[in-house]
Amino acid sequence: MYKPLIIARWELFERIKRKSFIISMIILPLVLTAISLLPSYLIKNSEEYPLTIGVIDLTGDYDKYFIQELSYLKLSNGQPAFLAFNFTHRGIPRKEILRTTDKKVLSNLIIGYVIIENENNLTLTFRSNDIFNPDKLALIKEAFNKTVIRLAEKQGIISRDVSQIISSKMIALDKSFINANSEKDILKSFLNSYLFIILLVTMILFSGGMFVRSLVLEKSNRIIEIILSSCSSRELLLGKVLGLSFFGLFQLALWTFIGIVLHKTNVVDISTLNNLPYQILFFVIGYIFYSSIFIGLGSVINTDQEAQQLTGLLSIFLISPIVLAVEIIRVPNSFMAIFLSYFPFTSVPVMFLRLNSTTPSLYEIVSVISLLLFTFYLIILISSKLFRFGILKTSKRPTFKEIVNWLKIK
Repeated sequence: MYKPLIIARWELFERIKRKSFIISMIILPLVLTAISLLPSYLIKNSEEYPLTIGVIDLTGDYDKYFIQELSYLKLSNGQPAFLAFNFTHRGIPRKEILRTTDKKVLSNLIIGYVIIENENNLTLTFRSNDIFNPDKLALIKEAFNKTVIRLAEKQGIISRDVSQIISSKMIALDKSFINANSEKDILKSFLNSYLFIILLVTMILFSGGMFVRSLVLEKSNRIIEIILSSCSSRELLLGKVLGLSFFGLFQLALWTFIGIVLHKTNVVDISTLNNLPYQILFFVIGYIFYSSIFIGLGSVINTDQEAQQLTGLLSIFLISPIVLAVEIIRVPNSFMAIFLSYFPFTSVPVMFLRLNSTTPSLYEIVSVISLLLFTFYLIILISSKLFRFGILKTSKRPTFKEIVNWLKIK
């Protein structure tokens, strides 16, 4: 078998068999799931009071019946779930009605309002400035579907038997935000970006830190000399790169599987993530990019203390964009956001933030990825030289001058 593949296989299985890996693969998804479920749990258990909403029926057919159906809905404490007010005004343009009612929402007179329209198809939209409880939206949708069936029965269009069959296939409820830059939208974009950044940091620091510590152990025990007696330093480097990459992809595959399972069971809704394919692409590139840095610098490290300093330094570049997250999400195309997108060491986390609040042009996405890949190529060239000369140097940490001399050697 090809020697680098043998080394890669050993590196992969050696890490997978460790208890720390098994524990992290179980605990981290549970922690992330708990974090994602906690806000929903708090919202669900803090809204045991009637919610004031408005109804605008641009068709003129459903408003009275709909408000009546809403009044039938009760909370667990017996109070009405909604206090619905009819804001339908005949003869007033749609734009004017929405503008007036939007002011009521922004003034906190109502939490939101329902728009009933029938241009080509009957549509139902809930307009608010809040990330509304999905359970409450489901109640509104159910009440309107009952209204449609009730009105159809009254007009003799359908019978009760038919209405029971089609009741589950009625009108869907869309959501619309009054202010796209509201604080709740910014919070939502921040949390979505934060999820990817934390996953990337965890994977890099866990797998990269494990790689550096094992390399330090191999150097201190002189095991590396035995390994190099049967392969070249280039083959060893390639094998460790492949092993670390396979290990990271294995982690990503497991977490992706867990995410799909949670999404299918409606525990986590990944549909709220914007530009998901691009985010996954940047996630993979970011992992490979930072892993290559670990491989190069890890070869010149001799102690666990130095390894911890290295992981801490790299984590700063990954986490630092969170400090500017609100500003980047609010103005995703500002000079600062674009500059940090093209700076390789902050490019990936900043792109996570921007992709959750806007969609950069295809040219910009391609150019950022190209710059990352070019930088990755340069880092691999540098890492190969550092690995070649630093792998056997165990007496002391090389000076900056020595490292420069290594890089000059062809």
